[in-house]
Amino acid sequence: MFVAQDRLFDPLHPSLVILAVYLVESGLIFLRTEGERRWVRNAFAHYLSPAVVDQLAADPDRLALGGEMRDMTVLFCDIQGFTGISEGFDAQSLTRFLNRFLTPMTDVLLAHGATIDKYMGDAIMAFWNAPLVAPGHARRGAEAALAMTERLADLNREWAAAAKAEGRQPMPVRIGLGLNTGRCCVGNLGSDQRFDYSVIGDEVNLASRLEGQTRIYGVPAILGEETAQEADGLALIDLDLVRVKGKANPTRIFALLGGATLAADPAFSTFATAHTALLAAHRARDWDAAGSLIVECRGLAPADLAMLYDLYAARIAAFRAAPPPEDWDGVHIALDK
Repeated sequence: MFVAQDRLFDPLHPSLVILAVYLVESGLIFLRTEGERRWVRNAFAHYLSPAVVDQLAADPDRLALGGEMRDMTVLFCDIQGFTGISEGFDAQSLTRFLNRFLTPMTDVLLAHGATIDKYMGDAIMAFWNAPLVAPGHARRGAEAALAMTERLADLNREWAAAAKAEGRQPMPVRIGLGLNTGRCCVGNLGSDQRFDYSVIGDEVNLASRLEGQTRIYGVPAILGEETAQEADGLALIDLDLVRVKGKANPTRIFALLGGATLAADPAFSTFATAHTALLAAHRARDWDAAGSLIVECRGLAPADLAMLYDLYAARIAAFRAAPPPEDWDGVHIALDK
Protein backbone atom coordinates (compact mmCIF):
# COMPACT_ATOMS: atom_id res chain seq x y z
CA MET A 1 0.00 0.00 0.00
CA PHE A 2 2.92 2.34 0.59
CA VAL A 3 4.37 1.67 -2.88
CA ALA A 4 1.03 1.70 -4.72
CA GLN A 5 -0.99 4.27 -2.78
CA ASP A 6 1.52 6.16 -0.62
CA ARG A 7 -0.23 4.98 2.56
CA LEU A 8 1.73 4.12 5.70
CA PHE A 9 0.24 2.43 8.79
CA ASP A 10 2.07 2.66 12.10
CA PRO A 11 1.77 -0.80 13.90
CA LEU A 12 2.46 0.69 17.33
CA HIS A 13 -1.02 2.07 18.04
CA PRO A 14 -3.03 -1.10 17.14
CA SER A 15 -0.58 -3.17 19.19
CA LEU A 16 -1.07 -0.93 22.20
CA VAL A 17 -4.85 -1.18 21.83
CA ILE A 18 -4.69 -4.98 21.65
CA LEU A 19 -2.41 -5.08 24.70
CA ALA A 20 -4.74 -2.79 26.62
CA VAL A 21 -7.77 -4.97 25.78
CA TYR A 22 -5.86 -8.07 26.84
CA LEU A 23 -4.83 -6.54 30.17
CA VAL A 24 -8.35 -5.32 30.94
CA GLU A 25 -9.89 -8.70 30.09
CA SER A 26 -7.28 -10.55 32.16
CA GLY A 27 -7.96 -8.25 35.08
CA LEU A 28 -11.70 -8.84 34.84
CA ILE A 29 -11.22 -12.60 34.71
CA PHE A 30 -8.93 -12.45 37.76
CA LEU A 31 -11.40 -10.35 39.72
CA ARG A 32 -14.29 -12.64 38.77
CA THR A 33 -12.29 -15.74 39.78
CA GLU A 34 -11.25 -14.21 43.09
CA GLY A 35 -14.84 -13.16 43.69
CA GLU A 36 -16.00 -16.74 43.19
CA ARG A 37 -13.35 -17.98 45.59
CA ARG A 38 -14.32 -15.43 48.22
CA TRP A 39 -17.98 -16.42 47.80
CA VAL A 40 -17.12 -20.08 48.32
CA ARG A 41 -15.00 -19.32 51.37
CA ASN A 42 -17.65 -17.11 52.93
CA ALA A 43 -20.42 -19.61 52.18
CA PHE A 44 -18.68 -22.68 53.58
CA ALA A 45 -16.10 -21.47 56.10
CA HIS A 46 -18.52 -22.17 58.98
CA TYR A 47 -19.66 -25.55 57.66
CA LEU A 48 -16.53 -27.32 56.40
CA SER A 49 -12.97 -27.96 57.50
CA PRO A 50 -10.38 -25.44 56.18
CA ALA A 51 -8.85 -28.08 53.91
CA VAL A 52 -12.18 -28.72 52.17
CA VAL A 53 -12.86 -24.98 51.86
CA ASP A 54 -9.46 -24.57 50.17
CA GLN A 55 -10.35 -27.31 47.67
CA LEU A 56 -13.65 -25.65 46.83
CA ALA A 57 -12.03 -22.21 46.57
CA ALA A 58 -9.40 -23.57 44.19
CA ASP A 59 -12.09 -25.12 41.99
CA PRO A 60 -15.52 -23.50 42.55
CA ASP A 61 -17.00 -25.56 39.70
CA ARG A 62 -16.92 -28.57 42.04
CA LEU A 63 -19.72 -26.92 44.00
CA ALA A 64 -23.01 -27.75 42.32
CA LEU A 65 -25.55 -25.05 43.13
CA GLY A 66 -29.18 -26.04 43.48
CA GLY A 67 -30.41 -29.46 44.56
CA GLU A 68 -29.06 -32.86 43.56
CA MET A 69 -29.58 -36.44 44.68
CA ARG A 70 -26.67 -38.17 46.39
CA ASP A 71 -25.91 -41.14 48.60
CA MET A 72 -25.08 -39.51 51.91
CA THR A 73 -24.54 -40.25 55.58
CA VAL A 74 -26.43 -38.01 58.01
CA LEU A 75 -25.72 -37.60 61.73
CA PHE A 76 -27.86 -36.10 64.48
CA CYS A 77 -26.42 -35.40 67.94
CA ASP A 78 -28.44 -34.26 70.93
CA ILE A 79 -27.86 -33.82 74.67
CA GLN A 80 -30.15 -36.14 76.61
CA GLY A 81 -32.13 -34.52 79.40
CA PHE A 82 -31.06 -31.06 78.32
CA THR A 83 -34.17 -29.42 79.80
CA GLY A 84 -33.19 -30.57 83.29
CA ILE A 85 -29.59 -29.50 82.76
CA SER A 86 -30.54 -26.05 81.50
CA GLU A 87 -32.65 -25.36 84.59
CA GLY A 88 -29.46 -25.07 86.62
CA PHE A 89 -28.03 -22.24 84.49
CA ASP A 90 -28.81 -18.61 83.92
CA ALA A 91 -28.73 -17.28 80.34
CA GLN A 92 -25.02 -16.45 80.27
CA SER A 93 -23.96 -19.69 81.96
CA LEU A 94 -26.14 -21.72 79.61
CA THR A 95 -24.55 -20.01 76.60
CA ARG A 96 -21.07 -20.77 77.90
CA PHE A 97 -22.04 -24.38 78.56
CA LEU A 98 -23.42 -24.84 75.05
CA ASN A 99 -20.37 -23.24 73.46
CA ARG A 100 -18.15 -25.46 75.59
CA PHE A 101 -20.06 -28.49 74.28
CA LEU A 102 -20.67 -27.53 70.66
CA THR A 103 -17.14 -26.33 69.88
CA PRO A 104 -15.26 -29.60 70.56
CA MET A 105 -18.06 -31.66 69.02
CA THR A 106 -17.84 -29.53 65.88
CA ASP A 107 -14.05 -29.88 65.86
CA VAL A 108 -14.42 -33.67 65.89
CA LEU A 109 -16.94 -33.62 63.05
CA LEU A 110 -14.83 -31.32 60.87
CA ALA A 111 -11.74 -33.43 61.55
CA HIS A 112 -13.66 -36.42 60.14
CA GLY A 113 -14.67 -34.55 56.99
CA ALA A 114 -18.26 -33.72 57.92
CA THR A 115 -20.29 -30.76 56.72
CA ILE A 116 -22.12 -29.00 59.55
CA ASP A 117 -25.71 -28.49 58.45
CA LYS A 118 -27.10 -26.60 61.44
CA TYR A 119 -27.27 -26.22 65.21
CA MET A 120 -30.66 -26.61 66.87
CA GLY A 121 -30.18 -25.49 70.45
CA ASP A 122 -28.11 -28.29 71.96
CA ALA A 123 -28.41 -30.47 68.84
CA ILE A 124 -26.07 -30.79 65.86
CA MET A 125 -26.94 -31.98 62.37
CA ALA A 126 -24.08 -32.92 60.03
CA PHE A 127 -23.58 -34.94 56.87
CA TRP A 128 -20.95 -36.49 54.62
CA ASN A 129 -20.42 -36.74 50.84
CA ALA A 130 -21.42 -33.18 49.94
CA PRO A 131 -20.43 -30.72 48.65
CA LEU A 132 -17.33 -32.82 47.90
CA VAL A 133 -17.40 -36.56 47.28
CA ALA A 134 -16.25 -38.43 50.41
CA PRO A 135 -15.46 -42.11 49.75
CA GLY A 136 -16.33 -44.33 52.71
CA HIS A 137 -18.57 -41.65 54.20
CA ALA A 138 -20.61 -44.12 56.28
CA ARG A 139 -17.46 -45.42 57.97
CA ARG A 140 -16.29 -41.83 58.52
CA GLY A 141 -19.58 -40.99 60.16
CA ALA A 142 -19.39 -43.99 62.52
CA GLU A 143 -15.81 -43.16 63.47
CA ALA A 144 -16.82 -39.54 64.09
CA ALA A 145 -19.59 -40.74 66.43
CA LEU A 146 -17.07 -42.79 68.41
CA ALA A 147 -14.70 -39.82 68.61
CA MET A 148 -17.55 -37.60 69.83
CA THR A 149 -18.36 -39.99 72.69
CA GLU A 150 -14.68 -40.10 73.64
CA ARG A 151 -14.42 -36.31 73.56
CA LEU A 152 -17.56 -36.05 75.69
CA ALA A 153 -15.94 -38.30 78.31
CA ASP A 154 -13.06 -35.79 78.49
CA LEU A 155 -15.53 -32.92 78.84
CA ASN A 156 -17.39 -34.69 81.63
CA ARG A 157 -14.14 -35.12 83.54
CA GLU A 158 -13.36 -31.42 83.09
CA TRP A 159 -16.87 -30.38 84.17
CA ALA A 160 -16.74 -32.71 87.19
CA ALA A 161 -13.40 -31.21 88.30
CA ALA A 162 -14.77 -27.67 87.92
CA ALA A 163 -17.94 -28.55 89.86
CA LYS A 164 -15.89 -30.11 92.65
CA ALA A 165 -13.69 -27.01 92.87
CA GLU A 166 -16.81 -24.83 93.17
CA GLY A 167 -18.50 -27.10 95.72
CA ARG A 168 -21.25 -28.14 93.29
CA GLN A 169 -22.63 -31.56 92.50
CA PRO A 170 -21.35 -32.65 89.07
CA MET A 171 -24.00 -33.47 86.48
CA PRO A 172 -22.74 -35.92 83.82
CA VAL A 173 -23.79 -35.09 80.26
CA ARG A 174 -25.01 -37.86 77.96
CA ILE A 175 -25.57 -37.56 74.24
CA GLY A 176 -27.54 -39.55 71.71
CA LEU A 177 -26.23 -40.05 68.17
CA GLY A 178 -28.26 -41.25 65.19
CA LEU A 179 -26.62 -42.06 61.85
CA ASN A 180 -28.21 -43.18 58.61
CA THR A 181 -27.00 -43.61 55.04
CA GLY A 182 -29.08 -43.36 51.88
CA ARG A 183 -30.27 -41.28 48.96
CA CYS A 184 -30.87 -37.63 49.88
CA CYS A 185 -31.46 -34.28 48.20
CA VAL A 186 -28.68 -31.81 48.99
CA GLY A 187 -28.10 -28.24 47.84
CA ASN A 188 -29.03 -24.64 48.44
CA LEU A 189 -32.52 -24.96 49.86
CA GLY A 190 -34.84 -22.22 51.07
CA SER A 191 -36.39 -19.09 49.57
CA ASP A 192 -35.24 -16.21 47.39
CA GLN A 193 -34.71 -14.16 50.55
CA ARG A 194 -32.78 -16.76 52.55
CA PHE A 195 -31.37 -20.18 51.82
CA ASP A 196 -28.99 -22.68 53.40
CA TYR A 197 -26.83 -25.47 52.08
CA SER A 198 -28.73 -28.40 53.56
CA VAL A 199 -29.99 -31.94 53.01
CA ILE A 200 -33.53 -33.33 53.07
CA GLY A 201 -35.25 -36.66 52.48
CA ASP A 202 -36.63 -39.77 54.18
CA GLU A 203 -33.14 -40.98 55.09
CA VAL A 204 -32.53 -37.70 56.93
CA ASN A 205 -35.76 -38.13 58.87
CA LEU A 206 -34.76 -41.68 59.79
CA ALA A 207 -31.40 -40.48 61.13
CA SER A 208 -33.27 -38.05 63.38
CA ARG A 209 -35.60 -40.83 64.58
CA LEU A 210 -32.63 -43.08 65.36
CA GLU A 211 -31.09 -40.38 67.52
CA GLY A 212 -34.35 -40.23 69.48
CA GLN A 213 -34.32 -44.01 69.98
CA THR A 214 -31.01 -43.85 71.88
CA ARG A 215 -33.05 -42.75 74.92
CA ILE A 216 -35.22 -45.85 74.62
CA TYR A 217 -32.45 -48.41 74.18
CA GLY A 218 -29.90 -46.78 76.48
CA VAL A 219 -27.03 -46.77 73.96
CA PRO A 220 -24.99 -43.74 72.88
CA ALA A 221 -25.20 -44.27 69.12
CA ILE A 222 -27.66 -46.04 66.80
CA LEU A 223 -26.89 -46.76 63.15
CA GLY A 224 -29.21 -47.53 60.27
CA GLU A 225 -28.70 -50.78 58.40
CA GLU A 226 -26.75 -49.38 55.43
CA THR A 227 -24.48 -47.35 57.71
CA ALA A 228 -23.79 -50.46 59.78
CA GLN A 229 -22.95 -52.47 56.67
CA GLU A 230 -20.41 -49.87 55.56
CA ALA A 231 -18.96 -49.63 59.09
CA ASP A 232 -17.98 -53.31 59.11
CA GLY A 233 -15.12 -53.98 61.50
CA LEU A 234 -16.36 -51.71 64.27
CA ALA A 235 -17.97 -53.03 67.46
CA LEU A 236 -21.64 -53.24 66.45
CA ILE A 237 -24.57 -55.28 67.70
CA ASP A 238 -27.95 -55.82 66.09
CA LEU A 239 -30.29 -53.81 68.28
CA ASP A 240 -33.79 -54.37 66.97
CA LEU A 241 -36.13 -54.46 64.00
CA VAL A 242 -38.28 -51.36 64.35
CA ARG A 243 -40.89 -49.32 62.54
CA VAL A 244 -40.15 -45.74 63.57
CA LYS A 245 -42.76 -43.01 63.64
CA GLY A 246 -43.43 -41.64 60.17
CA LYS A 247 -42.01 -44.69 58.33
CA ALA A 248 -44.14 -47.47 56.87
CA ASN A 249 -41.40 -50.07 56.43
CA PRO A 250 -39.41 -51.58 59.31
CA THR A 251 -35.66 -51.11 59.51
CA ARG A 252 -32.89 -52.95 61.31
CA ILE A 253 -30.98 -50.77 63.72
CA PHE A 254 -27.57 -51.32 65.26
CA ALA A 255 -25.82 -50.06 68.38
CA LEU A 256 -22.30 -48.70 67.91
CA LEU A 257 -20.35 -49.67 71.03
CA GLY A 258 -16.69 -49.17 70.06
CA GLY A 259 -13.99 -49.25 67.46
CA ALA A 260 -11.99 -51.95 65.71
CA THR A 261 -9.98 -52.77 68.84
CA LEU A 262 -13.08 -53.68 70.80
CA ALA A 263 -14.52 -55.57 67.82
CA ALA A 264 -11.39 -57.76 67.68
CA ASP A 265 -11.56 -58.58 71.40
CA PRO A 266 -12.58 -62.25 71.90
CA ALA A 267 -14.69 -61.23 74.90
CA PHE A 268 -16.73 -58.91 72.70
CA SER A 269 -17.18 -61.67 70.13
CA THR A 270 -18.53 -63.96 72.86
CA PHE A 271 -20.92 -61.27 74.00
CA ALA A 272 -22.08 -60.48 70.45
CA THR A 273 -22.82 -64.17 69.83
CA ALA A 274 -24.96 -64.37 72.96
CA HIS A 275 -26.74 -61.13 72.06
CA THR A 276 -27.53 -62.41 68.56
CA ALA A 277 -28.93 -65.60 70.07
CA LEU A 278 -31.10 -63.50 72.38
CA LEU A 279 -32.64 -61.62 69.45
CA ALA A 280 -33.23 -64.88 67.57
CA ALA A 281 -35.00 -66.44 70.57
CA HIS A 282 -37.07 -63.31 71.09
CA ARG A 283 -38.23 -63.21 67.45
CA ALA A 284 -38.95 -66.97 67.57
CA ARG A 285 -41.20 -66.41 70.64
CA ASP A 286 -38.97 -68.64 72.80
CA TRP A 287 -39.43 -66.55 75.92
CA ASP A 288 -37.67 -68.98 78.27
CA ALA A 289 -34.51 -69.10 76.14
CA ALA A 290 -34.61 -65.34 75.65
CA GLY A 291 -34.89 -64.77 79.41
CA SER A 292 -31.87 -66.99 80.09
CA LEU A 293 -29.86 -65.24 77.39
CA ILE A 294 -30.67 -61.84 78.90
CA VAL A 295 -28.99 -62.97 82.13
CA GLU A 296 -26.00 -64.22 80.13
CA CYS A 297 -25.73 -60.99 78.13
CA ARG A 298 -25.82 -58.85 81.27
CA GLY A 299 -22.68 -60.62 82.47
CA LEU A 300 -20.86 -60.39 79.14
CA ALA A 301 -21.78 -56.88 77.97
CA PRO A 302 -18.66 -54.70 77.47
CA ALA A 303 -20.43 -51.46 78.42
CA ASP A 304 -23.34 -50.31 80.52
CA LEU A 305 -26.20 -51.89 78.60
CA ALA A 306 -28.45 -52.49 81.58
CA MET A 307 -31.19 -50.32 80.11
CA LEU A 308 -31.20 -52.35 76.89
CA TYR A 309 -31.67 -55.66 78.68
CA ASP A 310 -34.22 -54.18 81.06
CA LEU A 311 -36.16 -53.21 77.92
CA TYR A 312 -36.06 -56.73 76.47
CA ALA A 313 -36.93 -58.26 79.85
CA ALA A 314 -40.00 -55.99 80.04
CA ARG A 315 -41.04 -56.93 76.50
CA ILE A 316 -40.73 -60.64 77.26
CA ALA A 317 -42.79 -60.26 80.45
CA ALA A 318 -45.46 -58.41 78.48
CA PHE A 319 -45.52 -61.09 75.77
CA ARG A 320 -45.83 -63.83 78.39
CA ALA A 321 -48.90 -62.08 79.75
CA ALA A 322 -50.35 -61.22 76.34
CA PRO A 323 -48.72 -63.16 73.47
CA PRO A 324 -48.29 -61.30 70.17
CA PRO A 325 -50.60 -62.19 67.25
CA GLU A 326 -49.80 -65.16 65.05
CA ASP A 327 -48.61 -62.93 62.21
CA TRP A 328 -46.16 -61.05 64.45
CA ASP A 329 -42.92 -60.61 62.56
CA GLY A 330 -40.71 -59.47 65.41
CA VAL A 331 -41.02 -55.80 64.44
CA HIS A 332 -41.23 -53.30 67.29
CA ILE A 333 -43.36 -50.24 66.62
CA ALA A 334 -41.61 -47.17 68.00
CA LEU A 335 -44.26 -44.74 69.21
CA ASP A 336 -41.80 -42.05 70.30
CA LYS A 337 -39.66 -39.89 68.05
